[in-house]
Amino acid sequence: MTLPVGAVTNLALIHTVVGAVGVSGYAVFALVTTLPTMLPATDLGAGAALTEAVARDSSRERRLVRGTVLSSARNLMCAGAAIAAAGIIMALFGMWDRVLGDAAQPGSDLTVAVASVLFGCSLPLGLSRSVLLAVNRNEVTFLLQGAGCVLQFGLVLLAVGLGAPTGGLVCAAFLSQCLVNAVGAVIAGRCVGMPLLAMIARSVRERALKERAPIAHLAVPTSITTAAAVVALCTDRLVLSHVAGPTAVAVYSAGEQFFGPASSLLTAAGLPLWALFARRRQSSGAPRRQLAKLTAAFAAAGLVLGIAIVVFGVVAGTWMMHGRIRVGTDLMVAFATLLFVQAVAIPAAMWTMDAAGLRFKAITYSLMAVVNLVGSIFLARLGAEGPIIASVVSYAALVLVPTLLRAFRRA
Repeated sequence: MTLPVGAVTNLALIHTVVGAVGVSGYAVFALVTTLPTMLPATDLGAGAALTEAVARDSSRERRLVRGTVLSSARNLMCAGAAIAAAGIIMALFGMWDRVLGDAAQPGSDLTVAVASVLFGCSLPLGLSRSVLLAVNRNEVTFLLQGAGCVLQFGLVLLAVGLGAPTGGLVCAAFLSQCLVNAVGAVIAGRCVGMPLLAMIARSVRERALKERAPIAHLAVPTSITTAAAVVALCTDRLVLSHVAGPTAVAVYSAGEQFFGPASSLLTAAGLPLWALFARRRQSSGAPRRQLAKLTAAFAAAGLVLGIAIVVFGVVAGTWMMHGRIRVGTDLMVAFATLLFVQAVAIPAAMWTMDAAGLRFKAITYSLMAVVNLVGSIFLARLGAEGPIIASVVSYAALVLVPTLLRAFRRA
């Protein structure tokens, strides 16, 4: 239900931004609003730790769950403060213009500084997603995601109506994320019967330290995996900005608007398997035949969605850019191929979310990140599709194949 809502609002959002600030302004908007995806701090292993805690803790007091929430909240509070401080300090020294490359505009330092503060505030509130995942209430997460897309479009539209520059549009997008995460924290707290907002606020107090539960054995490898995925899959815009220029960034971002929702849909379908497999690991495990059927189903879904984004992406992407630049078929085929290899890996990846599996994933993703980044820098000269080709090859060889072999060997 949220996929068409998010897709339509994102198309309208990009069309509005390009019409208001041009292709170069949209390149800045897309680059800055996706900077958080390049940070491994968006979860810090909270999802893995909370899912395991919920699967293991059947007591009435739920001390393990409460302790895990406090530990995760404290980590995210500290990470959010560090991100906000880093954004401000880099802006004071004029460093963001260098980071953004050719896409940078006057005032980019101030824009990213304000965006960093808003993102730092929203980070601990985003713990609600991990809580909802742990109790298998993913439908609430994705309804909030759809509402967030509509709110973001509304705030950006308001900023455009007020004649705000590119920086104002960027800050409107980050403000919407902060508001949605705050609402999500209230809803997640009601779902688990805990005052989640109050627990996040008091997680930094000294008294809360005694109630925390250890999560490092799950959080550390998860954070390494997230950081590696960020380097591999989320730095493409920065690489293109430095190697190919702002036009390539805009073309890539237009195509990614079709890949992103499709990837989110497949991830949404796979997330319930995380909690299911966590409970299965406490008992007899998952039969190999079931894992094979799930893998085939996700492969078929990835193929269908890939064909859809190739068929519709070229026409709709060019419309988003007001016809000023063309979104090519080569770009959409590259995105479709990346979507397919990621889809095939989802069931096996969900099966390997225990402590040993997370350590294995940390190794495979780290290797993939190195190969992917080097390949992206060289292939970016081909245009917007270059980094995606590097992602497909490195992901298939170093993540997909090892994960499938390990999962089917141990299922």
